[in-house]
Amino acid sequence: MWAKNLNDLKYSKATQELVACWQDLPRYDGLVCPKRSDFSSIRIGAFLAEVFISEWIGDENLSIIQAGTKLDRVLGKDITGQNIFDVLPLELLAEELKYYHTLRDTPCAGMITRSALNLKGKPVIYRTMQLPLADSHGNVRYFVGTGVALSENILQQEFNITSCDHVELLERLYFDIGAGVPAEG
Repeated sequence: MWAKNLNDLKYSKATQELVACWQDLPRYDGLVCPKRSDFSSIRIGAFLAEVFISEWIGDENLSIIQAGTKLDRVLGKDITGQNIFDVLPLELLAEELKYYHTLRDTPCAGMITRSALNLKGKPVIYRTMQLPLADSHGNVRYFVGTGVALSENILQQEFNITSCDHVELLERLYFDIGAGVPAEG
């Protein structure tokens, strides 16, 4: 595991900027994560194309409420308004459902790297980072994060592979934001 804490997540400028912005947001009433109402996309304007926001709508629906244009290009289409679990490869669905529930229920931050075909059938190695945001009642109901396609250089350095054309979870990390991390993290 190369990243020990959120400040180690430097795989993109957008990620660095988002982590810094998220860490600077106020925490109320002993909450370990900020409230959604305190986060404004304007604060990361230059990097908005790589940022997404998702919202829990029930236990098996994590809906994308905002997706940047760079993410649309990587994924092959705009997934705003869609349930993340409806667009994931079936091979990864059960584990990713568990991952997102863990992020919400602990709460903690997380990062996953996976290989799959994008929504247009093109192979891509995709890394996403998720930071929790609370609703007005203090419950984690949102995530804000970044997503990037990894270059061949990063694939070689981090995973010792040059390409990947099949569905595979390459990495899953959890980050303590004050409530601990799950035993698997």
